[in-house]
Amino acid sequence: MPISSIINIARRALTAHQSAVDTIAKNIANVNTDGYKRRRIDLPALNSNGLRDAGFTQDNMARIRQRFIENQLYYENQNLSKYEMDRMIMTQIENIFGEPNDSGLINVMSEFWNSWNDLANDPESQYARTIVHDKGVVLANTFNRIHSDLINLNQQICNDIREKVTQVNQIINQIKSINQQISANYSDDLMDQRDLLVTELTNLMNIDTRESANGEITVSINGQIIVSNDYVNELAVNTSLENGISITNIYLSEGMRPININSGEVGSLIEINNRQIPDYVDKLDTLARSITDQVNTIHYKGYNLDGTTGKNFFSDNISGARDFKVSDDVYNDPSIIASGGSVDKPGDGSIAQDIFDIQFYQFVQGSTVFDFHNSTVSQIGSKVQESEFLSRSAEMMVQNLQNQRDSVSGVSLDEEITNLIKHEQAYQAAARMVSTVDEMMRTVLNML
Repeated sequence: MPISSIINIARRALTAHQSAVDTIAKNIANVNTDGYKRRRIDLPALNSNGLRDAGFTQDNMARIRQRFIENQLYYENQNLSKYEMDRMIMTQIENIFGEPNDSGLINVMSEFWNSWNDLANDPESQYARTIVHDKGVVLANTFNRIHSDLINLNQQICNDIREKVTQVNQIINQIKSINQQISANYSDDLMDQRDLLVTELTNLMNIDTRESANGEITVSINGQIIVSNDYVNELAVNTSLENGISITNIYLSEGMRPININSGEVGSLIEINNRQIPDYVDKLDTLARSITDQVNTIHYKGYNLDGTTGKNFFSDNISGARDFKVSDDVYNDPSIIASGGSVDKPGDGSIAQDIFDIQFYQFVQGSTVFDFHNSTVSQIGSKVQESEFLSRSAEMMVQNLQNQRDSVSGVSLDEEITNLIKHEQAYQAAARMVSTVDEMMRTVLNML
């Protein structure tokens, strides 16, 4: 073999092993970098003449990844983010209702009905009337508070949806930019950066991805493309008011086509905002109207100590929990409160007793007031427990997939150190070959 060939082989070996050492050093430096996938050097193979093919090039560097596991991880991330957001928001709703605390509606209703029982036992007592008055005001305030807190949460969620849609639009525009850069000049670092963006996107909404042979990625939702190569179709938010509740829907800006986001943080927020909260507000309104109708119907027929009759205990034309309140007459003068069914029967507490007995009647969609409200509270509690269970299960699944991904794509310091020693020794061997050839040539020249 000519000496020049030996020198050429040694030179390429030096280049290849130096590149391998640099790659290993980069892996070690990024061992804790989020989203980094380790690089591996595939050294050129020997050709049929026993010589190395063209020396090391960028094509000999491989970015180690497992696409199947990554796609599964994207899917599970969507679920995990949804369940965690479900748990957080449903816990807030549970706290708004405040059961089974003293401030909860069940305890307040109990005290309200019990005050009527006390009045029925002492129908001529002004003190008992004052207690009924006060408990009625507390009941009204509790309805008002729960309704107000639900509406405030509704507004907060609408704002959160807008902010997260803004994040989505920023991410897909960044993905578009990286697509363009990869198309012009492929880079493993850009691929890592884009994978992080896709993961961030899966935390927000349900998406599908498809990667082309040249590394560009297409992202779609419900079969509708939102980013591909240099194309982007941003999301738009539309909010409308229905029965005092803000309903938010999301569209594609191009053509204003509606899209169904049913996973990720945005999917959770939309479901709770557009379905759960309106349902709870409707049930609260139904309960408030039912109590108003039943109490007023009986109280209107009753008499107070002065013989006054034809007065409502609660205000007229109450639309629901928002404007539920004690009537102005009763609020300003508790003596207006009726207790008897006639004016000529001292000690008559029949009206107060009838109002007390209302709590046992099934007049709220076939249920008593307590059963109806308990059903709503139980539904909320079940949603909280369900979201907690599902989030724990999804978290375990994500962790398992991350471990599988890291076993393939993650950096192992032990492995990298071993490879580093191997390539450093190979580099030293190639350097020794150059030194040996140099000595041989000097010897030959000295012999001339």
